[in-house]
Amino acid sequence: MLEKLILCSIISSRIDKIVDEKLNRAVRPTLNLFIRKPLGYGFTTVMTYLAEKGYVNYISEFTAPGLVGTLKNGRVIPGALADSGYKLTAIDEVRLLDQKAKKAILELTEMGRATRVLQGYVEKRIEKKITGGRLIADVGKMVIEVHTAFVFGTASDEIMQDPDVKMLFSRCFCINVSMDAKEAVMLKSKGRDIKLNTDIIPDEPVDEVILPEDMNDILLDRLTENALVDLSEGGYFTRAHDDLIRLSAIRAVACKRTEVNKKDVEFALKLYPLHQMGYLGVQLNETALKVYEKCEGRTIKEIASEVGISEQWTRKLIKLLIEMRLVAKIHDKYFKTMQ
Repeated sequence: MLEKLILCSIISSRIDKIVDEKLNRAVRPTLNLFIRKPLGYGFTTVMTYLAEKGYVNYISEFTAPGLVGTLKNGRVIPGALADSGYKLTAIDEVRLLDQKAKKAILELTEMGRATRVLQGYVEKRIEKKITGGRLIADVGKMVIEVHTAFVFGTASDEIMQDPDVKMLFSRCFCINVSMDAKEAVMLKSKGRDIKLNTDIIPDEPVDEVILPEDMNDILLDRLTENALVDLSEGGYFTRAHDDLIRLSAIRAVACKRTEVNKKDVEFALKLYPLHQMGYLGVQLNETALKVYEKCEGRTIKEIASEVGISEQWTRKLIKLLIEMRLVAKIHDKYFKTMQ
């Protein structure tokens, strides 16, 4: 599941615009992820590997100048985000960002640009082109415009106490993962492997993906029909709706199309329960996510065999997924509730 979502975010970073015909608006296409994980989970290893492959910009800067850029002797010095164009930007640990850096990231996730105040005098406007955008030094400020999706990692249980991180959390597809002792031992011996079908990542940016009115009607109907989050939380549903639009467009692009069809929408809707679970903060470890993926008309024995765990452990995880209304049992077989 993590691999699928990371791949989706990488593809989203290659889409310039989604046109929502029903509401006559442009939707920002970039799918941001927020991963809550334990210490030693292997997040850095995965993101460094993807950075080496050219799909990720792994950032270890935590200040606004380090992220956006600075001005020295009349020259623009780009920050780390200047290398993020049409890539997935990875930041771990998100709590280490200072306050001004958090504000810049919040602005970038919402507007596609980030601003920081310059202390030095700028005699005239200076502009520098970067991949997927530009870097501008003007009177009293520096602005970076860059087209990127984000993945944020944290091992903290106190993230909701930080208002900026809490706001950032609300703008992401959130997934909470844990790691038991058995998984930790496997991680030591095997590492954290990640396999992406890179054939479906477009080589060049896709200018525009169209979301037809009837496809948006399906999304809006199912958002309320299959809601686990209280319907009074309207702010959540606006974010969830946009993320499902993004996921639909991502599948269309992965299939070499620029118009969303019903199969694309159905793909997005299968991820809707997990989107809600992430928002609600329910813990699902990676093994549970693998079991969830296999609930497509299989028995306990079949699921256990494919995931590589005992039938007893599979039953325990299936019970949790049923309690969360993510999985239903029909006779002796298990199905996702949103097929």
